[in-house]
Amino acid sequence: MIHYSCDCCKRPIDSKTELRYVVKLEVQATMDLPEVDSTEEERDHLLEIEELLDELGESNLDYVDEDYQRRRYDLCSQCYQDYIKNPLGIEKTYRVGFSKN
Repeated sequence: MIHYSCDCCKRPIDSKTELRYVVKLEVQATMDLPEVDSTEEERDHLLEIEELLDELGESNLDYVDEDYQRRRYDLCSQCYQDYIKNPLGIEKTYRVGFSKN
C-alpha cells in the first residue's frame, strides 16, 4: 500500500478516508522572437538565424534545456485550501484609505 503525506505540512494522508490533492507544476524558459516581415522575398533566412544565435550567445543557450522543470506535490485538504487562495505565495499588502480632510 502506498503511504501519502502532505508535501507542505508533512501530515500523513489516508487515501482511503480523505481527499488528497495533486498539484502538478511545469516551468519552462521562453523568449519572444522579433517579428519578421514576411513580404520580403529576397531574405537570407540562414543569415537571420545566425544573427539571432549570435545575439543570444552560446552561453545563453546552455541553460534553456535546464530551465524546464516538472514537479508534483501531494497536498492535504487544508494545505490545498491555502494553496488555491494564493498559489504563488505572494504576501498581500492592504492599503489603508484615508479621507481627504
